[in-house]
Amino acid sequence: MASIEETKTVEIETGTNQDFGDLIIEIKDLWRKFFENTPAEVKALKGVNFKVNRGEFITIMGPSGSGKSTLLTILGCMAPSTSGEVFIDGTEITQMPQRKLSEVRRNKIGFVFQDIFLIDKISALENVLLPLLPYGIKKSDRKRAKELLKIAGLEDRMHHRPAELSGGQKQRVAICRALINDPPIVLADEPTGNLDSQTGGEVLELLRKVNKENGVTILAVSHDPKLAEFSSRDVMITDGEISRDRINPFRS
Repeated sequence: MASIEETKTVEIETGTNQDFGDLIIEIKDLWRKFFENTPAEVKALKGVNFKVNRGEFITIMGPSGSGKSTLLTILGCMAPSTSGEVFIDGTEITQMPQRKLSEVRRNKIGFVFQDIFLIDKISALENVLLPLLPYGIKKSDRKRAKELLKIAGLEDRMHHRPAELSGGQKQRVAICRALINDPPIVLADEPTGNLDSQTGGEVLELLRKVNKENGVTILAVSHDPKLAEFSSRDVMITDGEISRDRINPFRS
């Protein structure tokens, strides 16, 4: 029989009461093990407990191998957990079949990656519309895509292909693509990782704008300390455990 392993919770450091509304993500005693029950077993997440309120902008930081990207992939319904519970907008996802997980990804979550994954042979506008392609693209969808690109400052670049865009412009297209389904949650994995400081700042400004003006909940994994300045809360993961969970008083 497997031994019962202790969970660890960390008190949130805050100088102000936070009220972002109802919970949109809740994680209970989440474990993720690789090569389980072998001499090579790795415990990527160790009994993580974590809550996210609707409308928060959270930065998740930590050294390489700390478990932060593993946490993001589980939240994004792209990887299984070993044990524990994960609730996305009130729905528990860890026991869901793949078909249902696909529905959660489509309806609840937008993704922004360090590797931008734009298709070179089509325009920025068409790249933004890609997630809708399997379901049929309506006139209203094209209108929304154009509105998103306008918000991103790309109104005059929407018919350009990725090769004609700068790195920051490409990442802003990727953010628009993540928002095309109007998801309540955006998960961003190193969204400024391949960008210089000025261009990265432009991307962070767009994420902050989306968070403040549209109420989108954002969880961003990053090594970039500047990202924490844009977020309402920063979380540190160390060796698979949350070692710090801190409100940013300047953004709360």
